[in-house]
Amino acid sequence: MNTKVSSLGLAVMLLATACSEDSVEMVNYGPEITFNTNVSRAQNISEKNLNSFNVWAFSDITESAAFIDGLTATKVNGKEYFAFDHSIFWPSDVQTLNFWAVSGAKKESISKNNKKLSISNFTPDIDPLKQQDLIVAYTSANRLSGTSVSLSFHHALSQIVVRATEGIEGDESKSITIKGAWIVNPAASGNLSSDNGVNLVWNPSSTKATYGMQYAEAKKLDHTSTSLFDFDPSKDDITKAQSNLLLVPQQLTGWTGDEDSDNKLKGAYILLLCRVEATHDGAYHEGETTDPSIKSDEENDKHTHQMFPYTGNFDPNEYGYSCVPVDTKWEPGKRYIYNLSFCGATSGAGIYPPTDHPTVEPENPDDKYIENPPIGKEPGDPVLDNPITFTVTVVDWEDEKNADGSGWTNGNINMN
Repeated sequence: MNTKVSSLGLAVMLLATACSEDSVEMVNYGPEITFNTNVSRAQNISEKNLNSFNVWAFSDITESAAFIDGLTATKVNGKEYFAFDHSIFWPSDVQTLNFWAVSGAKKESISKNNKKLSISNFTPDIDPLKQQDLIVAYTSANRLSGTSVSLSFHHALSQIVVRATEGIEGDESKSITIKGAWIVNPAASGNLSSDNGVNLVWNPSSTKATYGMQYAEAKKLDHTSTSLFDFDPSKDDITKAQSNLLLVPQQLTGWTGDEDSDNKLKGAYILLLCRVEATHDGAYHEGETTDPSIKSDEENDKHTHQMFPYTGNFDPNEYGYSCVPVDTKWEPGKRYIYNLSFCGATSGAGIYPPTDHPTVEPENPDDKYIENPPIGKEPGDPVLDNPITFTVTVVDWEDEKNADGSGWTNGNINMN
């Protein structure tokens, strides 16, 4: 996968004031090296929260020996610049230095020289709360242009956001609650290479992973957009609110909805742990007074059906698994927003996932998670009458475009 990622200036000044055990023997009588940096616009790393990064520098007279070898530049408290431990000066006998800078990757996974940067086996944390942004910068600086070097960072990962809405505006008959959400079977890791810090080429692994979480408290959908990967600083171990996953860019292969052994193990889908109820007028369903899957409310002259999961009973603590296949191409530096529409005019609540889909144990001992379809239903069948509908919107980091230049909206998903 090869793409160019645009950058927007978030200018901060980095003073490269550090010491290095130089890998190249040079006389350091030149002026001190300083950096001006900017980061392509994003939700995760920005001017305010970029705290440190590693820097490598190579002279134009050597191919692989580093003049600066992975030193960490850290933001100075209360200042808008970064510093090493000790000063580093531009070698007096070197005209050109080529700089690489990286934040978010383990130093031991990074290999580089004058011409190319490689990051091997980059693996997003399986816990969404621990995932980190990955940014990369490269520049070739000439001494004659001054020793204040500009570094422009670019985001190397894809941001994934999943949101959901319920029903039709004005129709309050449905009640949909979500107890967990996951993206199943994207590549678990990948190797990144770049020759200029802008063209970011990913080679995803064949190993698959599942990213997401169940919620301590179920999310009740309404007619506005509800984030399904929504992490709250008051409840979760994070410093600020976030609502996304940070994953390896790749072309997803969607689950085909059948039990083909290869595709069901590799096909990608959004997995939902959810519950659907429908409330109608009248204390009892027409012709029924003892249906165990219906809850009667004589006081308000209403009755409520447990539509999903269907177990033949009405149990407010039961949740079932449904899914939506996805086959999006994720590119570096782009944010993909999946908008799921539950129980609209032409949408339902998803399809039954493949057998052996990921499952979790309830955190609440009263909850019951129904893993398998009822009799008469198979994996790939709609859990209700219609599929979930959905849209996908791509926003900054950088907008994706259709071939005709219009905005990309293939993420709108109708729930089966």
